[in-house]
Amino acid sequence: MNEAPSWDLWVDFHRVDAAGLTHANVRDATGDVDLQQGQFILVGDDDADPGVAQVVDVRTDGGVLLRVVPGHADLHRHLLQPRPA
Repeated sequence: MNEAPSWDLWVDFHRVDAAGLTHANVRDATGDVDLQQGQFILVGDDDADPGVAQVVDVRTDGGVLLRVVPGHADLHRHLLQPRPA
């Protein structure tokens, strides 16, 4: 059985633009995550440690721009909103 990912949004940590923003897509959000500008979310992929990122923009085409906070997610969990039970 496949375990559900522990992050809110799958990201490719290498998709960074010249402004330092990481690009993702709303279709890669997990569960009932409602991505909103300014919120902090848990991001990750299968090959890297999870991180925390702030949503900079959610575009009408589904693109999401993120500012990833440096360091492991455990260092920044205080920025995350509690997940619903």
